[in-house]
Amino acid sequence: MNDAPRTPSPSPSAAAAAARLPAATARRLARQLKDLGEPVRLRLLSIVVAAGGEGMCAGALAAAFDLTKPTVSHHLKVLGEAGLVTGERCGTQIIYRAGPTARRLHTILDGFARPDGQAAEPGDGGHGGLRRVLDELGVAEQPERPAEPRRTTADRPLPGLLDPEDLLDRVQERLTIRFSGMFSPETVQRYLRESYELLARSATVTPHLPTLTERFAAERLTAVARRDGIVARSLPEVLFVCVHNAGRSQMAAALLRHLAGDRVQIRSAGSAPAAGIDPMVEAIMSEVGIDLRTEFPKPLTDEIVHSADTVVTMGCGDACPVYPGTRYLDWPTPDPAGQGAAVVRGIRDDIDTRIRTELLPGLLSRPPDPDREAATRRRGGPPGSGKGFPR
Repeated sequence: MNDAPRTPSPSPSAAAAAARLPAATARRLARQLKDLGEPVRLRLLSIVVAAGGEGMCAGALAAAFDLTKPTVSHHLKVLGEAGLVTGERCGTQIIYRAGPTARRLHTILDGFARPDGQAAEPGDGGHGGLRRVLDELGVAEQPERPAEPRRTTADRPLPGLLDPEDLLDRVQERLTIRFSGMFSPETVQRYLRESYELLARSATVTPHLPTLTERFAAERLTAVARRDGIVARSLPEVLFVCVHNAGRSQMAAALLRHLAGDRVQIRSAGSAPAAGIDPMVEAIMSEVGIDLRTEFPKPLTDEIVHSADTVVTMGCGDACPVYPGTRYLDWPTPDPAGQGAAVVRGIRDDIDTRIRTELLPGLLSRPPDPDREAATRRRGGPPGSGKGFPR
């Protein structure tokens, strides 16, 4: 009989205590896992992992996702800060690669997605493998990054002017401050990035894209706040929608704004927005003192429709979702695209008449400001120009 003393096995409670994550580690890991709680980042990680040691540049990843390069670069930056990818400059590009920890984590997550719940590589699957990956991520708060070659002033983008990512970061800061108390920074970031993507799809010239994105994202966030009751509905809201948001809906929004001033919240959008405002429309509107040069086509989004009290469609009625309590009008207004000045003037004046007879009586408690209209008529103009919005 062997009387040698045996080492006592740890009690279940002691084993549980040993496996328990410290509070600080749990918070840190929760932040890192939250970074992966975005479908685009999970897919990015899977593509970078599949690329192996060769890696991929942001441009190739953007092409694979049908996203813009600045948006992909933003998500890669987040993955890099979480210790999952590294970037190495190679000439004019940065090549992104997944480290061993990211590859093991991807294997485990892939196992969760399989019907049988089994990881692709048995040796890396299971909760033990996940715990090892989490432990490695926990110590990877400051991942090493290869030093980038120093750039001279001549080849470095001007701060806030040519670097879209830098501009979007600054826009996000401003919008976060503007909408503090209404939306979280994460919500502001989501709407900003999504708005950038939506506008970039139709933009042909992009130097002003971040500025236009700020305006569009602010409109959308304001609409969400109004829709969800975060802010009071102090003004009636009208949305004009056409196909390209380059002619009819832009003219209608500008005419109503001219007549109603700040007594109505006015928006416009297009089901398939064009790259810019129709030049003939700009010229015809300038005849009555309305400048459309700062306007731009915007895509139709759900929250913009949901927020509106009145939705006026012009050639795209089927594009708008229908919400209870919203008034819908469908105006059979012809498209001014490709038309001559006389035709576009007729379209403008027809829209003006419809606004006066169908919209204004129900929107305003008092008639349009006569001083505003008198000032318009005093501008003068050639006979038949339509100035002063003849009745």
